[in-house]
Formats: sequence, structure tokens, C-alpha cells
Amino acid sequence: MDVLSIKWIQRHMSLTKEVASWSKDPDTKVGALIIGSLGEPVSWGYNGIPMGVSDEPSRLLRPTKYHFMAHAERNAMDLSSRNSFNNCILFCTHSPCSGCATSIVNRKMGHIITMAENGFIDNSFVNRHNDSLLSHYAALEMITEAGIMYYEYEEQSKTIYQLQKHKGEKVYVRKIYA
Repeated sequence: MDVLSIKWIQRHMSLTKEVASWSKDPDTKVGALIIGSLGEPVSWGYNGIPMGVSDEPSRLLRPTKYHFMAHAERNAMDLSSRNSFNNCILFCTHSPCSGCATSIVNRKMGHIITMAENGFIDNSFVNRHNDSLLSHYAALEMITEAGIMYYEYEEQSKTIYQLQKHKGEKVYVRKIYA
């Protein structure tokens, strides 16, 4: 199985969006799916209140939710039985923030694939939310520097872009499949 083929990217993104729908966050539902390099399922997660902590409605509203919510990527990693994710592929509905990127880098993920509408391409999520702009740019810079391949998948056109960000430079975007 070629996990990075367009067919499997579409299938895994579809699962990732389903997992995102389980989030109780009233504003932004994020899903993450970790797949091994041979295509084996490893873990999944969505943004939400940690297990064992009450997810009462007041904790799901801004700004309180920022102090209670665990991000989907972090949940997928933290709730997995694995400690290492060497060469695994992280599918995520949104581009990772810098906090999640540090865990992704430390756990040696091999690839990250996000939805273009929630990444860096054009008028995407990252560019529409100035409050998290620096976090996402720092995340991409860390990911690039660590040698992790970062891709964005544009569902409508079935296009895959590879992105990189080096210190002091703009984001480099290369279309690799259309």
C-alpha cells in the first residue's frame, strides 16, 4: 500500500474529518489520525477536554477553552500505546500549532498531511486567524528544520502541495500532485 498515494490520502483525510466531528468544541472541530509507514492504523484524536475532566459547556467557550482543550494531534500521540512515531504519517484537519509541532518533532513523525483550507494555502485558516499566525509559522519552521515532510491536501481539486519554511524566509510551496 502506498500510503502517500492520492487514493489513500483521500481515504485517511475522510476518516480524519469523521474523527473531527466528535469534538464538542462549538467553533473549531479538529481531527488527527496517525498511520504507520506501511499503512497500519496507529492512533486517532480530536480536540477536547482531557479524559477525567468535566466537559461542562462553560469550558468549551472562548477564552476558557484555550486553557482546557487538548489539541487533536496531542491527543492522538498522548493516547496511543506507542511512544515513538518514527516515520509515521500524521493526517490532521488543521495545520499544527507550535506546541503540537514540538511533540511531533520530538516523536520523530515522518510526514504530516493537513487540509489546505486549514493550513497555509491561499486564504486558509492560518492566514485568517492572526492570533495564531506566529504559532503556525513557527510550527512549519520547526517541522521543516527537523526534516519532517509537510503536505497540504486540497480536496476539491485533489491537489497535494509540499510546504517548507526556513528561518527568515517565506513559506515555500510546491505543487506535487494535481
